[in-house]
Amino acid sequence: MPLNAPKSSVHGEIFRACHLYTPPTAKIAASGPTMELAFNPVSISTRRKLISILLSVTIFAFLAGLTTLAIGRPVIFGIIHAIFVGSGVGFFEQFYVQSPRGRWLRSMHPVRSILLYSVMVVVLYIISFHLSHVILWRFEDLPMAYRKLPIAIPLVLIFSVIGIVVMRAVHFIGIETLFHLMLGTYHRPVIQKKVLLFLDINNSTDLAERLGPVRTQSLLGKFLFDVSRPITDYGGDIYLYKGDGLIALWSWGEAIRADKILSAVDAIFVAVRDEQANYRQEFGVVPDFRIGVHGGDVVVSEQGDTKRAIGIYGSTINISARMEEAAKAHGVACVVSGDIAKALSRRNDGLLPIGYEKIRGISEEIPIFEYRAAGTAAPVPSDDEWASEVPRRIWRRAAG
Repeated sequence: MPLNAPKSSVHGEIFRACHLYTPPTAKIAASGPTMELAFNPVSISTRRKLISILLSVTIFAFLAGLTTLAIGRPVIFGIIHAIFVGSGVGFFEQFYVQSPRGRWLRSMHPVRSILLYSVMVVVLYIISFHLSHVILWRFEDLPMAYRKLPIAIPLVLIFSVIGIVVMRAVHFIGIETLFHLMLGTYHRPVIQKKVLLFLDINNSTDLAERLGPVRTQSLLGKFLFDVSRPITDYGGDIYLYKGDGLIALWSWGEAIRADKILSAVDAIFVAVRDEQANYRQEFGVVPDFRIGVHGGDVVVSEQGDTKRAIGIYGSTINISARMEEAAKAHGVACVVSGDIAKALSRRNDGLLPIGYEKIRGISEEIPIFEYRAAGTAAPVPSDDEWASEVPRRIWRRAAG
């Protein structure tokens, strides 16, 4: 759209953009039965879970191999046990424990959960013990195998505890972070282009006074779990959980491709909206939150000594934090910087210029935009609003 277009033309284009845009969920609903035949690609979160399951099977393969060698049994039995037990534990951890239904288990004390896991591993081992003899048709070995069970089960328990602790440690660190730390990807500082998303709960102090510290922490735990899944589904990583919010990051290309960063924001709001009834039932309140998005060059480097981590540095982080603060100052749910707005293809679908933001240490003011998440159409500006040159100046500056 030309920036010098007549007011009526601009008004009409924005009106059509607002009303022709169909949220992703609406497109799926409107597509009818034909969508049942469409191929749904595996989400990034699911791919990561499958990689974790593969890691689980690998760990149990190693431990099962040691167990079978220790009791003098053929290694083929250990391989079958590893596939069965590792897959069972992996799928249980990734698709039940790390899901809304597994919240009760995540909140359990780690020692108790490890004991529960150990019992489950023993049960799976006994099942796989008999299954392996059926698969290999080695029923003549069963009497001798039964005699060695008193030795095998304690070994399975010991090795399973080791394996579960390793899996939990990998989950806490993050498989990609562990991968980069092992390879030394960021042993020397590296400059990369990233998109950062800052998210914070509104009025968290009032929530704490209303609910008390324990229930507030429970609400925050559920909220952060609910909003993390959409982020990873759309290619993002949780960089840091900070108090009542989080920082997520994407590679620039991944975030801008097909406007994934906006799709992630849409999905975050949908995830919380879908859980409204559960929030009200459990806490009597639905958390309200704000988001700030910005991107640019950052320095990525290993940090720490006894406790290693991967950190990001640079003015891009400060600007991203300022976008989240601007959302609070302007009373909107999501603020996107001009650099991001310029790179996106869906500029008029929910993006509304709202002004400029002064950032400490940066001479030039940054154009900022409100993003209206899918399902809420951006309002058509009135004639008085379009009489002002401000919205067009913001778009002009964002466009470079």
